[in-house]
Amino acid sequence: MLQTVVRAPQIAEDIALGIQLAKMQNRPIGPTDVARVLKDAGVKYVIVGAHAANGYTGRPRATVDVDVIVQFPKKAADAISAAYPHLKIHDTPVVTRFMDQDLEAIDVMKPSAAKLWSRLLSDAREISIGNETIRIPVLEGVLAAKFSSMVSPLRRLPDKKQDAVDFIRVVEANSTINRALLSELGELVYSGGGTEILKLADDARAGRQLEF
Repeated sequence: MLQTVVRAPQIAEDIALGIQLAKMQNRPIGPTDVARVLKDAGVKYVIVGAHAANGYTGRPRATVDVDVIVQFPKKAADAISAAYPHLKIHDTPVVTRFMDQDLEAIDVMKPSAAKLWSRLLSDAREISIGNETIRIPVLEGVLAAKFSSMVSPLRRLPDKKQDAVDFIRVVEANSTINRALLSELGELVYSGGGTEILKLADDARAGRQLEF
């Protein structure tokens, strides 16, 4: 069997392809749609999750929902609810989840739930997708967000394994990673997280199995 070709990411094009792949699987709400709603409402945001990771893996994939960190969760939730009144709302202290029947559609993540979320909200980059501009984390921010999900005691093991796959693919596709910044962001996840995320990145680069 031939090895999978690893190519350099094409950030805007790859995010757009990920959006297209999700829509082909009957997931009509994408990050550009959510970004438009939040910008119109005057809410600062950053898209995270698989849609953001697609910009850095060189291998975009479909995903069922849009994950977004917002500065004002209540204002954001009200705007999204008005834009998509058919979605059902499930609110928790860390996230407001919008459901499309039995699948997640949008996860509005609250910055107060994690130090890393507040940092990613501030340190974001803008990417043009068609006629829309969306905010996503820098490369190291995407890795830190995946790391946070991988080590979360509340996340299901299959989802953690998908996060690990995304983490590995981001590392493989990007020869240059700011290790100081990656360590700094990892430390925001938990004390000692800076050292651990660097080890995971090194293991991913070397083709070793990730232990988390």
